[in-house]
Amino acid sequence: MKKVKIKYSPRHNWVELKRKVVTIGMTDYLIDELGDLIDLCLPKVGEEVIDGISYGEVESMSTLHDLIAPLNGAIVKVNSDLATSLKVLQKDPYGDGWFIKVRLPEDYDLDFLMDEDEYEEYTKSIKKKAKEAGKKKKKVEAKKEVEKKAVKKVAKKTVKKVAKKAVKKAVKKAVKKVVKKAVKKKSTAKSKKR
Repeated sequence: MKKVKIKYSPRHNWVELKRKVVTIGMTDYLIDELGDLIDLCLPKVGEEVIDGISYGEVESMSTLHDLIAPLNGAIVKVNSDLATSLKVLQKDPYGDGWFIKVRLPEDYDLDFLMDEDEYEEYTKSIKKKAKEAGKKKKKVEAKKEVEKKAVKKVAKKTVKKVAKKAVKKAVKKAVKKVVKKAVKKKSTAKSKKR
């Protein structure tokens, strides 16, 4: 299957139209994002798919991802062998890695889907936003680290001040106690002399 005949959805589905039946699969972009796949759950023949609603799910080592339908129609064929051979999906997502074939309703128009160039721009913008978010996250983490160090420094100074005050207070109290005892001893000694 050549990618030039394919249309794309924002949810990373590819769609190939042949008469009134479309083949739907998952783009290599999303497969790369998900990483190693471990499970796939697809619907049954005869079920309906509804644009924007999940028709199945794919699980990777790190996440469970809903497969969101890019259009409306009735499922006429399911690639049921794919669930037991996920390597096929990863190696050939636009060929043997297809998910379902769907019969479209009469006069159904696919112009709302992206062509290959539009989809490529779309994925580039996603990568750019992710990169910017990563930079922003790094800045925020660096700022938090600086703040954390500043708080520790202030805390150390505060602890030192509090400790010094406590020591001074304890020394004053101890000195008063010693003086009081000495005065008491002296007065007790004087009263014994009398």
